[in-house]
Amino acid sequence: MGKNKIWIYSTILIVLILIALPSTYKVIRIHKDRLLKNTIQRITEAAKDCYYNNSCVGNEITLEELYEKTGLIEMNNPITKKKYNKNSYVLVNEDFKFIEKNE
Repeated sequence: MGKNKIWIYSTILIVLILIALPSTYKVIRIHKDRLLKNTIQRITEAAKDCYYNNSCVGNEITLEELYEKTGLIEMNNPITKKKYNKNSYVLVNEDFKFIEKNE
């Protein structure tokens, strides 16, 4: 009877691991994607406000310009925890698409 219990417990453990690992990975990946999407959305909304209030002119609105004119706090990449380069910009002509520039 002892060997049967070991086989049952090990089978249950293997099944739990096969279910838990991919599920956990997917939850973490979705969470990171949502954090990044939320941060970029905050930047693009600030750019839209600045552009439509005629504070920012031109096709490219840099983060530095947004920090000065809208009072947007300095934004960090939520995944890497590094501050975005101030030369990163939002393209107005491409439906306010955020372009991150590396240092």
